[in-house]
Amino acid sequence: MTFKQWLIELFRDERGSTSVKPLIAFLGSVVLFVTTFVNSFSHADFAPSEGLVNACMIIVLAGMGGDTLDKFSHKKKED
Repeated sequence: MTFKQWLIELFRDERGSTSVKPLIAFLGSVVLFVTTFVNSFSHADFAPSEGLVNACMIIVLAGMGGDTLDKFSHKKKED
């Protein structure tokens, strides 16, 4: 399995279709990491508001938690 295939599989759900929840969680976490990194080199005047950072963190946690719940709550069909 190549890295590209692994990355594509990372954003798929148990049915094999692309899921939005892990994609939003991934993009939100990238935004949080970049904002925190850039903010560490800037003045306090340019800092994002605390409420905005907390809202982004809640969106990321909800996406990760929702995706995790979907993985474990999937019911298998009996033949």
